[in-house]
Formats: sequence, structure tokens, C-alpha cells
Amino acid sequence: MSDTPRPPSLMRSAAVVSFMTLLSRLTGLAQTFFLSHVLGAGAAADAYALAFRLPNLLRRFTAEGTMTAAFLPTLSEAEAKEGEAAVKAVAARFLGTLLVLLLAGVILALLFMGPLADLLNLWRPQAQGDLTAKLGRIMFPYLALVSLTAGFTGLLNLRHRFALAASVSVFWNLAFIAFGWTSLHLLQRNGPVPFETVAVICAFAVLAGGVLQLAVVLPAIRQEGFGLSLGLHLRDPWVLKALKRMGPGMLAAGIYPINALISSMLASSLPDGAQMVLYNSGMMSEMVMGLFAMSLATAGLPTLSRQAEARDWPAMNRSLTQSLSASTLLVLPASVGLAVLSKPICALLFRTGAYTPAASDWTAITMLFGSLGLVFVAGQRLGNQALYALKDYRGPAALAGGTLVLNVLLSLALLKPLGTRGLALANGLASLVGMSLLVLRLRPRLPGLNLRPLLGATARALAACALMGLLAWAGAHLLGLDAPHAFKGAALALRLLPLIVLCALSYGIAAAGLGHPEARELTGKIQRKLKRG
Repeated sequence: MSDTPRPPSLMRSAAVVSFMTLLSRLTGLAQTFFLSHVLGAGAAADAYALAFRLPNLLRRFTAEGTMTAAFLPTLSEAEAKEGEAAVKAVAARFLGTLLVLLLAGVILALLFMGPLADLLNLWRPQAQGDLTAKLGRIMFPYLALVSLTAGFTGLLNLRHRFALAASVSVFWNLAFIAFGWTSLHLLQRNGPVPFETVAVICAFAVLAGGVLQLAVVLPAIRQEGFGLSLGLHLRDPWVLKALKRMGPGMLAAGIYPINALISSMLASSLPDGAQMVLYNSGMMSEMVMGLFAMSLATAGLPTLSRQAEARDWPAMNRSLTQSLSASTLLVLPASVGLAVLSKPICALLFRTGAYTPAASDWTAITMLFGSLGLVFVAGQRLGNQALYALKDYRGPAALAGGTLVLNVLLSLALLKPLGTRGLALANGLASLVGMSLLVLRLRPRLPGLNLRPLLGATARALAACALMGLLAWAGAHLLGLDAPHAFKGAALALRLLPLIVLCALSYGIAAAGLGHPEARELTGKIQRKLKRG
């Protein structure tokens, strides 16, 4: 009998990740509130938003989804063929090789940051391009820090230590706020600080956060016996296999931020503040993605990889459909809530300090259009994980390329009539097409794939969402939340937050009552725990 501890269930692992991700998103909201308060939505804020998108975009290529999707299945193969010792050796050599490549990439980016910033600010004054380049050079080394951190957290996920891996963003958010607030507090002793200087401080705060989150995971990595072998270990067949698998997956994992970067570039033809508005509305969408879809994807990939390696197709089908069903159950109401309550939510989070009421309302309408496609973005990310587990790396890349082209065409078509709203909507429409094509790709590769239960569960979730949306709309009207500039600060929070909680409870009850399987499972667990208590 094996002494290896039994891995926790997918839903339990996802719940752990979701809880820690919730904490991460709450501190992320605090970081966004701070950033909006001190930087506002003007030319300097646009320069910061664009400059930050560059390392953040490449982080998706070299970290998070792409790395774990290629790295963890390769480690699972190495463990199956060569044992536990191979896992640690391959991990050390792979991460050491990746770090060397990243450092070379950082140096190249620093050299070519000026022309790149000018391209992204195509319709803006030269001074804004210069500020973007300056901020980009400060922030770009963050790419190496966050990618190494992502590699280490992937190893922790492999050991089912999901809580610490999911919490690293909490430390980044807290470090950003602490560094930014302290620096501004010191500079403000000599008078008001120009927005350009505030942007520079925020750029250095990004680096401070990257250093802290890496430092947080290092003790756990050492405890698990993992290390880092710095160098180009391209002769190691496992390292080479993981890098080759990362190649096609880079575009698929980075499709969402690539679309966001393109949207930001096109937004340079709009008035000042457009890029920061897109940044903040996109951050709200990413909060939903990170809290729900990516939590399930993070917890599910090791399980899907093992099931695919064992060719246990019925179990893999159950895991995939369960992930998609749970994602839809959670993302749909969040999307409806963001759409119906977009104005008061943005007023609470963004209407502060230098971020004007007009900028807050602009963010709200952009967020409303962006929320329409979130469920398709989430489904595409989860479906890609199944293809990665099946070692189909070209499929997600090809689908991502098609989605990217479609997003550009839709963005160009919708930019003039709708502005930032059109840019936000284009990404969702492109993801709808991408999700449909992904299902067609999966069918012949995953024997026995049956999506009928998923369609039935989605219909029940939609019905529950309709009821919740009506409640949110009526509650906002009764509480006066839809009146322009009706409430601020604590007065707004005291009305809005209880309404959100009420809507969430009503949705959960309605979904369970309508027979949604994951909703019924969750309510059953809650009832059992309450009875024990």
C-alpha cells in the first residue's frame, strides 16, 4: 500500500485557491483604489497603464498559464518514467534556463523600449511616449521576478500547496501600496507632487512588489527540496520538451493581454484617460477571471494531466465538465452583477482623489460592455487546460491566433462608434468564436466528451442570473444607487455591499432550487456544516 498522501479533490483544491485568490483580489482592489487616488485618469495615468501592460503581457507568455501548462505535464512524465529525483532535477534546470532567457529578453526590451512606446502612443504627443518608455524601463525587470515566482508556485501546486501559491499576489499588492504611500508621503513634504513623478513612484512600487512575492515563496520551495540551476540546460531532453511545449502555448495563454494591449494602442486615438479607463475596467474583469476561472484552471491542471497520462478518459471528462460547469456557475452572476451595478461599483472603487466622477462613469460603461463576454473568456481558458493536458499545444496557439485577428477586426469596426465600449465588447465577441472553435478541437481528442449536462447546468445558471439581475436592478433603483453622484464613500458602501450580498445569496438559492449540480453540492455542504455547528 502506497504511503503517498491522496491528493485533495478538484473542488476542494479550487475552493482553497478561490479563497486565497479572493484575498488577493480584495487587496488588489485596495491597490487599484490607491493607484486611482494618486494617479487619476490623465496623460500620466495612460502612460503608466501602457507601460505596465508590457511586462504584464509577457508575464502571461512566460509565467502563469503557459509555464504551468507546459511545465507540470512534463514533470508528471519525468516522475512517471524516472522517479521523484528527476522532478527536482528537471525543475531546477528548466527554471534556471528560463531565467537566463528572460534576463536576455529584459535587456533587449530595455534597449528597444523607446520605439515600442512610440508605437503604442501612436496618436499621442511625443512627451507621453517618452514617459511611457521611462516607466517601461523601470518596470520591465518585474517580468523576470514574476516569472520565477510563477515557476516556484507551479511547483507548490504540484505538491498541492495551493494556498501559498495563490497568495503571492496579496504580498505584491501590499508592497505596492506600502512603497507608494511611503514615497509620496515623504515627497509631499516639499509640496504637491506632479503626476509624472507619481507615475514613476508607482513604477518602482511594481518592482518592490515583485521582490517581496518572490521572497515569500522561497522558504517553501527550499522546504520541498526544490532549487535553481542557473544556466542554459538545452541538452536536457525534459527541459527542451517543456520549452518546446511552451512555444505554441505562449500565444494561447497571452491572447487576453495581447488583445488588451492592442485595445490600449487603439485607445491612444481617444481622449486622455482612455487607456487608464480600459486598464481599470479590464482589472475588474481579471478579478472575476482570477477568482473563479483561473482558480479552477490552476487546481484542475495537475489532475487533468495525470488523468490524460493514465488515459482515464471518463475521469478526465468529469473533471473538465465539472470545471466548466462550476466556472459558468460563478462567472455568469459576476458578469451580470458587474453589468447591472457597474456605476455604483466604479463609484465606490474609483471615484476618489484624482479620479474624477466623469472618469468613474466612463469606466463603468466600459466595464458593462466588457462583462458581456467574460463567460466565454473563462471557458476558453479552461478548455485550453484540457488541450494542454492532452499535450495538444498547437491547437490553443492556432485558436488564439484566429481570435486575435478577429479581435483586431472587431476593435477597428467598433472603435469609432463606441470608443472604449467597442474595444471592450470586441474581446468578448472574439472569445465567443474562440470558445466555439475550441469545443470542436476537443471533441476528436477527448473520447466520450459529452457537453449536454454542461448545457443543462448553464441554462439553470442563466435562469438564476435573470432573477438575480432583476433583484440587483430593483435594489439599485430603490436605494438610489442609479442616481448620478448620489452617494460617496461609506454611505455608498453601506447601500451597495449589502445589496451585493443579498444578490449573491438569492442567486445561490435560485441556482440550487433550479437543480444546478454544483450549486446543489455546495449548498448541501454548507447545510451539513451548519448542522455540525
